[in-house]
Amino acid sequence: MRLNPQHASFAPGNRKAPLRDSIAVDRHSVYPRAQFQPILERFESYLEQHALSPATIRNYLADLRAFARWHTARGLHPLRFAPADFRAYREHLCNETKHSPATVNRRLQSLRQFGRFLHERGHTADNPTRGIPLLPSRNGHYPAPRTLTRAEVNRLAESIRRGRPSLVQRDHAIVQLMVQAGLRVHEVAAIRLGDLVTARRGMSLHVRGSGRGGERSVPLNAETTRALRDYLPTRPAIPRVDHLFLSQRGQPLSMRSIQRLVENYARAAGLPDVCAQTLRHTYAKNRLEETRDAAQVARWLGCNAKSLERYAR
Repeated sequence: MRLNPQHASFAPGNRKAPLRDSIAVDRHSVYPRAQFQPILERFESYLEQHALSPATIRNYLADLRAFARWHTARGLHPLRFAPADFRAYREHLCNETKHSPATVNRRLQSLRQFGRFLHERGHTADNPTRGIPLLPSRNGHYPAPRTLTRAEVNRLAESIRRGRPSLVQRDHAIVQLMVQAGLRVHEVAAIRLGDLVTARRGMSLHVRGSGRGGERSVPLNAETTRALRDYLPTRPAIPRVDHLFLSQRGQPLSMRSIQRLVENYARAAGLPDVCAQTLRHTYAKNRLEETRDAAQVARWLGCNAKSLERYAR
């Protein structure tokens, strides 16, 4: 599977050059940093948009660099990725290294994320990592994402209530949209006032999606609806600014600001391993347990139903 030259021109300083002209392959180089760095930077931006913590992003990038070194050492083009390459790398990790299953799975998860990035951003026609299996742990289970218990959700909410009074309603509404509606950080940042749809039985949200998520309508439960209705009267009325969530200066709240506020409240609640993505994982797990309908939950999340198998226990 080759990168699409119309969408992927990663040559530094010459983004419009065709791929075949912009990349010179040095098969004697252990790691083609100059060729690989532009796509690595785009992948980093993609990870930031998906609400991953800075530490997680660093781990993903380190894992991808390790794959790039292995990939190039085999004499392959540094920016052409086929499904067979990822399967071969899995075999390498399993049979030629002394990594534990947990470490191998972490590296495979990094590659899966990279494969989704390649596909969603139009660099490959399909996801080249689809179908690459993780290793079972010693008890036969696959690693599940970190999720919050109800008690931990309450602790997080309490830490928000103890925060700056002028921000309590805004920040509570933001957290509710992630933990009770499963929104990604960039989707929260993109919400406009007109995206809130009020009906007799409650409220729903029109999500401005892209990539695999697409545009979708997400129903909001009573708790989230109440949080939004409490926040709206406190939202500053800024002319020609219709973003739902604003900074104290009246500017649309940035993705990094949303990530940071979640991490700060989580630390204050004694949950240092929690980030914005944890809230989305929590929603996915809870909704699956409530509905037993993976297809419907996937539509609400804007993802593939197969990706929800990791929450099943």
